[in-house]
Amino acid sequence: MAKQTTSPHPEWATAHRKPGTELRFINGKYYLYSVSSKYDSETKRTKKVTGKILGSVTKEAGFTGSDKRRIQAEKVFSVDRSTVFVRELGFSSFVGQYGKEITAKLKQFYPQDAELIVYMAYCRIVHQSPIKDMPFHTAKSMLSEGGTGNPTDKAFSAALRSIGKQRGAATNYLKSFFRPGDHVLVDLTNVFSNSEKMYYAKKGYNSEMVFEKQFNLMYIYSAKLQQPVFYRLFPGNLTDVKGFRLCLKESGLSDAVVIADKGFHSKANVEAVGAAGLKYIIPLKRDNGLVDYQKINDPDALYFKFDDRYVRYTCYEAEGQKIYGFRDDKLRVQEEKDYLDRIVSIPEKYTTKGFGERRKAFGTIAMVSNTGYGAEQVYCTYKSRGAIETMFDGMKTILAADKTYMQNEDALQGWMFVNHVALQWHYIIYNILKDKDQLKKYSVNDFIKHLYEIKQVRINGEWIPEPQIKATEKMLKKLNISLT
Repeated sequence: MAKQTTSPHPEWATAHRKPGTELRFINGKYYLYSVSSKYDSETKRTKKVTGKILGSVTKEAGFTGSDKRRIQAEKVFSVDRSTVFVRELGFSSFVGQYGKEITAKLKQFYPQDAELIVYMAYCRIVHQSPIKDMPFHTAKSMLSEGGTGNPTDKAFSAALRSIGKQRGAATNYLKSFFRPGDHVLVDLTNVFSNSEKMYYAKKGYNSEMVFEKQFNLMYIYSAKLQQPVFYRLFPGNLTDVKGFRLCLKESGLSDAVVIADKGFHSKANVEAVGAAGLKYIIPLKRDNGLVDYQKINDPDALYFKFDDRYVRYTCYEAEGQKIYGFRDDKLRVQEEKDYLDRIVSIPEKYTTKGFGERRKAFGTIAMVSNTGYGAEQVYCTYKSRGAIETMFDGMKTILAADKTYMQNEDALQGWMFVNHVALQWHYIIYNILKDKDQLKKYSVNDFIKHLYEIKQVRINGEWIPEPQIKATEKMLKKLNISLT
């Protein structure tokens, strides 16, 4: 027969103890607390977790609910619904904490429009919002709390035209982010336009062989800051070489390297870039006659270490140009495997004969350059082009800015400036994720979505943060970010 346990508390007190509660005797009085259990992974045992006080217990009055709990309940259940507001808090707080330099410089160079620029950049990066929806998104954000009010879409449109007319302010703002001795890279992308009225919208060539109306967007990327620092718009039919020269002249930068893609190389283009006094690194297509595979595949070629693997290299001159050839044997093995797999899966396009003809080129890349760099520096500089491609991906995908419907050139200039500010925020996030080695786990877009779900509720005139979901708390902890 089991031994009966006798409670140390009187029966009149234990009578009020229900499942999920615990009776405590403190300073001569009885109190009832909520109680639960939790499994401890370290001790491999379940432990008791005491919760909040529920009330007191006396012989005369029985159970009396806690005044503190009652007051909290009264606050919740006596709410004037007309005073309840829910606003986004997370990303607004992030911008306030991590975008201070950007905000301060916007106030310096755009004293009249700085607030609206921040609102519009917020709407672009969080919602990819057109102008007509910006008042709605701004009103739902804590960014506008304490501001000058909720702007209309007409106010945003007027601000864009005002910003676009101030190219001098834009260049001064952009230049303020330059760093002495910085190594910068230049590249160009195209943005399609549906406008029939603007000077910039012209039919022009692009690498996708699309000939719709477009304008060219040239960017200068800072290797030191790991973010874009300067841009300029050009008509869609302007040649790359003229664009490079004008962009660098306006920026005032001299130590810049033009990083082109494989489709750019031609003897005429190389001569034009050199004649313009520009430094360049231009890759060659694998079937280009300047590529000497016998030299590149020399088993005794010198090598350097890059990204935890070894790269063979050779340098030679051909047709008056300095050629740098590189071979990555790890990449060679991968390309061979990919081709052999395609022989099996797509035999109508890939053959054993084709494998033999192309094998010499697997894992190789050749470039022409007038930088005077050594082979390793040329290779590493070219590889940093991946950062520029990431930047353009941020501009076109995250900001959904690959097409514009602007019909006014001043508005277009203002629109691109707002997108640039949003892109600066994008890079703050990107570099945080990169520094904390979290890019495989979270994208910039993931980060934004998590922060947007952090809300704040205003009840009876008091702002109360909503609880964060565990996934968001986990992400912020990994990134060592505390939002206040």
